[in-house]
Amino acid sequence: MHTLSLWLLMVGCGLKSVLPTGPVVSNKDLRVFGDIKSSSAAYTGEPMVQMPILPLTAFGLTYAVDVVIVSQHPDWDMHEYARLDLPDRSVWIAKDSDINGRQTIVSDVSDLERWLPEIPAPRIQAPMTVRDESDGVRVDVSISYTNKKGQYTEMWAKGTLPDRPPKKRNGNTMGHSRDAVAAILDLERFGPDVEVGITIDGVEQKVDRVLGLVPFQFLLTQTQAGIAIANYRQTPAEDGFTIVRPIPGNEDWPTRGEARWAWDGHTASASNDVLSYEYRFIDGGLAGVTVDQVGRTHPSFELHVQPALPDLRRPFEGTISSRFVMHVNGQAGHGEGIIDAKWTDINQVQLSIRPTAPHWLASRPMTSEIVLNGDGSVDVRTVRVTP
Repeated sequence: MHTLSLWLLMVGCGLKSVLPTGPVVSNKDLRVFGDIKSSSAAYTGEPMVQMPILPLTAFGLTYAVDVVIVSQHPDWDMHEYARLDLPDRSVWIAKDSDINGRQTIVSDVSDLERWLPEIPAPRIQAPMTVRDESDGVRVDVSISYTNKKGQYTEMWAKGTLPDRPPKKRNGNTMGHSRDAVAAILDLERFGPDVEVGITIDGVEQKVDRVLGLVPFQFLLTQTQAGIAIANYRQTPAEDGFTIVRPIPGNEDWPTRGEARWAWDGHTASASNDVLSYEYRFIDGGLAGVTVDQVGRTHPSFELHVQPALPDLRRPFEGTISSRFVMHVNGQAGHGEGIIDAKWTDINQVQLSIRPTAPHWLASRPMTSEIVLNGDGSVDVRTVRVTP
């Protein structure tokens, strides 16, 4: 039986919980987010800083080619090899997930810890040998590198990307990077038409099989997006502000970065050579975020908040709740949830970010602690919490 037929057969064998689904937000509910209202918060004071507060870190990244393999090696759960296509170059990264779902990036990108610092994945900058003879939908690639455990790893893959998207594109994150991101996926292309091989420390690894039948090896074009754990300081600057990651003194944070943000009174924006960010505010409260990737037609990620969050620069009474919806790569309603905002001290406000669907997103709630330091700067720490 063809591997795709076997895969479809397994839908009836108890694997629905890990298979892609469709949007989780109905068209009727999506219309609620068409006209974002300002918060109904009852403020008890004036703004304590003049710049807007970015209370969370959004991200979104599209991989033109993504090879996913689950081997039977006892140290590893999943191996992922992703190609990011930019106007002037392509970048390959290797992402190995251990048995606890913790993912580490290996790449030869220069100054890797400062590359896309908004994505807080542990990174190792190391030599990689890449042979990529792919052409359009035909993929032919081999990669060799040394992984986090010091194991020399070689991978090859040959296959063909499907010529059309699957009927259901809302992909399951399979528990990976659960400690770092509340993520949603768009599986723009997804199929099993790939042959692979992987060798670790000179030993060829067997590919795991789903239900003992189908090799767990897939070829994708996918966008990964959502909200990330974060640690940064905002400092006012002329016509905007500066964000430094991490907050000084947090030396164990996996990334480093400093970015200048522009502010026009309604929108805060910044960009690098890969992504651009736009945070929109209504009456001082966050109403939406858009992340765009250079060269892509659709935004990688959109977050819409209804009503807008309260103005977090100003003290207010009680707990204020808002709904949010997530779009990814032009696909509407791949995630939803609730954000609660409340002041917990005279200079500290807290956001409780509680995704509600799909279930793999709902299992990753977060809390943002925002501290107004008294010198005009603001510290933001976003952490994963236990559901």
